[in-house]
Order: sequence, then structure tokens, then C-alpha cells
Amino acid sequence: MEREWNAPKDLTEEEAIVEAKRCLSCKNPLCQKGCPTNMRIRDFIFELKQNHIEEAAKIIAECSSLSPICSLVCPHENQCVGHCVLNHKNQPIPIGKLERYVQTREKIIKEKQEKKSYKIAVIGAGPAGLSAAKELLSYGFSVDIYEQEAVAGGVMTYGIPSYRLGYKEVVQIVEEVKELGANFYFGKKMMESDILKLKESYDYVFVAIGLTKVRKLGIPNENLLQVMDALDFLKKVNYAVKLNQGSLPKLYGTVLVVGAGNVAMDAARSAVRLGAEKVMIVYRRSLEEAPATRHEIAEAQAEGVEFRFLTNPVAVIGEDCVTAMKCEIMELGEADASGRRKPIGTQQYVEIPCQFIISAIGQIPENIFDAKILKTDYNYICAENLKTNIDGIYTGGDIHLGAKTVVEAMRCGREFARMVLYNYQKGVN
Repeated sequence: MEREWNAPKDLTEEEAIVEAKRCLSCKNPLCQKGCPTNMRIRDFIFELKQNHIEEAAKIIAECSSLSPICSLVCPHENQCVGHCVLNHKNQPIPIGKLERYVQTREKIIKEKQEKKSYKIAVIGAGPAGLSAAKELLSYGFSVDIYEQEAVAGGVMTYGIPSYRLGYKEVVQIVEEVKELGANFYFGKKMMESDILKLKESYDYVFVAIGLTKVRKLGIPNENLLQVMDALDFLKKVNYAVKLNQGSLPKLYGTVLVVGAGNVAMDAARSAVRLGAEKVMIVYRRSLEEAPATRHEIAEAQAEGVEFRFLTNPVAVIGEDCVTAMKCEIMELGEADASGRRKPIGTQQYVEIPCQFIISAIGQIPENIFDAKILKTDYNYICAENLKTNIDGIYTGGDIHLGAKTVVEAMRCGREFARMVLYNYQKGVN
């Protein structure tokens, strides 16, 4: 079990230098354009070629507050690696692994600037909140972080399985933020009224609470005990594996995972590790429309996860426990608003025997808006350039963007911190 939950091995020094030397140091580095943070990838790899690890690490730190995390979990094939010119030879530079190699060998600690008067409250200790706090603290501001869980990290702690991201990487970031002077307040679930009250004591409030629930399937019998929310399922798994808290879910027989995003792949691969005899992804569209990265799909397939496409759940079958899921066979029509071809029912049905169902059809926020003052759209906080309709309250990460990546949440946190610094220097609030 221990081996199965461990992350893949890092590159050795020899492997890292060999891979770095394959980089063409393009005059127009497309990899940089593919990075959400516009990291100077060509430049850090150039330093790595010469074994200048500290210089490479400094370049990475210019754009990343979460390098230990992003080097492991970024969808590199859709971002930097996907833009590498060597893709035409099917041999792109493994940029994430090279970043990982650098940051494990050189820790860059930013020097704190002169103490500044602003106090900022950060709500949520996930990637957006921790990134904002880390940058704000380095600028000299005071930061208090409010987190509803008992530990920091958000999705990085309880959402991403340890075979992709170990807990030590999250601890490293949290410790850096603590060393910079952040105050953490755990077990603090914030409703809208709490957020508004915080603004009375702080110059700025940054709401980065993420998305903590999965959409309901909306089909009969989904309230049976064996039908699980993927995020709740992964949270139990990660708390048991990463934090040694609680027990692992007990699975047996056939497990159906509904959805084909990265959360679905994480749930399916975790179910394999928990001993399910058979794990199947059920998705209403085709492989081409699946939102998960091709790497994650390939990893799931390699671990024995089966895929059933053009299959849409319509009912859970069972009285006291799940015995099957009834599905409609679909066909694809024209593209819809998402840009993917729309699934259309054929009125042909199939029953797939199973003992457990894990729903992973999209993440949504909790409804925290008891006073309905902050402008929202389906419980997502509305903001323009991170600024809400309430002065001094900003938002970032998934609660503002929708379900995105760790690196995109991190970018929000850094943008907020730079905005606070700019306003401080200009004397505006």
C-alpha cells in the first residue's frame, strides 16, 4: 500500500542535465507563452544546463510561489510542455520534472521588505490563499489566514492523491508562510456575514475558499450510502494517507466513477488502490471531449481503469444498497457553449452492475451567502480584476474562476498581492 501511494521518482542529476541540454533555447520560447505565469522557462533551463542551480531557482521564484506543488501537478501537456517546439518529434522537454529537480535542490527565501501598515485577511489556505499570503508577507504586510479545515493546503492537501502530490510539499509551503509571519486560524468556516464583518478590522479581505462540493447527479436513488461525492471520497482518502487521520474507505466489487475530468481520474485511480475489483469511468461524451489531461487518462488506463463513453446515468438501482446504474446510450451532436459536441439521448438503455458510484461531474461552491450582499453567479463570487462589488473585498481562485488548476489559482493570489502593494505605494485603499 505504501508504495502504491508514493509519487513517481524525481530525475537524477545525470537525467536532469541530459534533458536540460536537449532544450533548444528558442529565440521565441513558446513554452513561456504556454505557462499561465509566463515563467522564463528557457532561462532557468539554460542555467540548469550549466549546473547553476541557485540561478535557475531564482528565475523560477520570480513567477511561482508554489514551485514544489506546480512542478508536480500542473497539466504540463496543456501548458508549457504542450507548447514546446520539440513536440513535432514527440520528444518535448519535461519542463515540470526539471523545475522539480531545481526546487528540490535550492530553496529561495525572499527577503522581507520594510514593515507596512496594511493588514490583510485571507480566507482559505489553499493555493490562491497561500500564494497571496506568501507574496503579501514578503512585501511587509501583516496577514491573517482563516481556514475552515484543521490543516492548511486546501485541495493540495485533501483533493490531490499522494501518488501525484505528497504532503511534505504542502508542508514546505505552509512552513514558509508561517516563517514569514502569517497567523493561521483553523476551524473557521466563513459565511458572507463573517466576511463582511472581517472587513471592519482589515484593510483588505481576500476570499479564496475554493470549490468544496460536486454537483448532484440529479437522478433517482442517488442518496444511497454507496453513492459518493468524489471530493468527499478523496478527502477521506487523503486524510488517511497523508495525515494518518481516520480510515480509508472500504471498497469492493465494481466501482463506477461518473465524469471524465482530472478529479474523476483521481477518484478512479484511488479506488484501484483501495482494492476495488473493477473500476469504470462512465462519461456521457467521447474520449475527445473528456476534460482530463491525456496523461491522467493514460495513467488510469495503465492501472486497469475501464472507460465507457457515450453513456449517461439516469438512475441508481437498488433499495438498501446499490446494485447497478441505469444509463442511456448517447450520440454526439453539434458543439455546445463549452465547445464540445453535445451529447444527445438515443432512448436506448443499459444497466451496469456495481456496488459503488462516485460522482465527479463538476465542482461547485458551498452556499455561504446568507445576507446576499456580495454579488454572485450561481454562488460563485463575481469580481472584475479580482475586485468584488464591496470595497476592500477581493476574491481569487476557483470561487471566482470556476474549477481551474493550482497554477491559475496561484496566479490570482500573486495578482492580488501585487495590487495591494500598488495601492499602498499610491496611497489608495
